[in-house]
Amino acid sequence: MLGTDYTRRHNEVLKCIPLLMCNKYGIKLTKKLRNHSVQQIVSNKYVEIRVDTFVKTDIKIKHNLPDLIVIDKCKKKILIVEFGITSGDNLQHVETEKMRKYDLIANELSQIYGFKISIIPYVLTWDGVVKKYHEIYRRRLEISDRIEAYIQSLVLKKTLERDLLTSEEKEN
Repeated sequence: MLGTDYTRRHNEVLKCIPLLMCNKYGIKLTKKLRNHSVQQIVSNKYVEIRVDTFVKTDIKIKHNLPDLIVIDKCKKKILIVEFGITSGDNLQHVETEKMRKYDLIANELSQIYGFKISIIPYVLTWDGVVKKYHEIYRRRLEISDRIEAYIQSLVLKKTLERDLLTSEEKEN
């Protein structure tokens, strides 16, 4: 898959979860996904939500640009969410790799803030298939069945668009 196609599809999915978090924590940007533009950092007195933002730490860390960080100041919790869309053969590997990849940054954030840290790999296949733990991760993110169905349909749509474009290019 072309890098730009992967990134475009990844970012479309990524757009859904920050909006969900903003609505959950009372940061009123918009209720409608189509009107929502993802901002790198939004916050109020209860939460700070960071999207694709470099995390400044005391030590140099290779992987310090998570897709989403939610810093809940009231509950003293930090949630790191990493998104991935992959093939069925790589699903388990990508899910495990995303957990491992951000373990060091989670430890650093725990020391900096003194908060409890959770890492959630939100990974599905190009055709919307998920692993058994996906349901647990989805519930921790408080993603409703409706939003999950929307995300899966979005992934399917973007994959189909890519496949159709690739097919047309081969014919020409």
